[in-house]
Amino acid sequence: MATFGSALTSRLIYVFAINDKEHKGCLKIGETSIDNCNSLFLEPNCEILNKAARKRIDQYTQTAGISYQLLYTEMTLFVKDRNVTSFNDKEVHSILDRSGIKKKEFSTNKKATEWYITDLETVKKAIQAAKDGRKSLNASEISNDNTPIIFRPEQREAIDRTKK
Repeated sequence: MATFGSALTSRLIYVFAINDKEHKGCLKIGETSIDNCNSLFLEPNCEILNKAARKRIDQYTQTAGISYQLLYTEMTLFVKDRNVTSFNDKEVHSILDRSGIKKKEFSTNKKATEWYITDLETVKKAIQAAKDGRKSLNASEISNDNTPIIFRPEQREAIDRTKK
């Protein structure tokens, strides 16, 4: 007996930062699939999405010993006009490009093309624009430096101890 899987793969967009001098002020916007996901619609930043994003990011950062901060995850599937539709990371990249958001150019790695000099709020607005079928952001939608600082667990613990 043959077994068939779903032709519709659950996918997600992820956004992360690397806290070092070379990546300062830059965010990476990528896409990956979700293994064994029983739900097509999950809330942004839920445990399942974050786990899938970390698995993908770890594939290309862990062996290099790179520490990163996962900032945002969201399903690429959504309902519009009572139809299930989707977007991908290339559409978000295109919206950022058309909106005048600069890509980070790395001197040592010309293949790193998914890094943008922007903040998290602007990326979220670009994701929404992709869902809305828009090609770019309005000038008022582009914010500056609203990417939150996310502390490592030991840093958060030290801050909490200091506050007490």
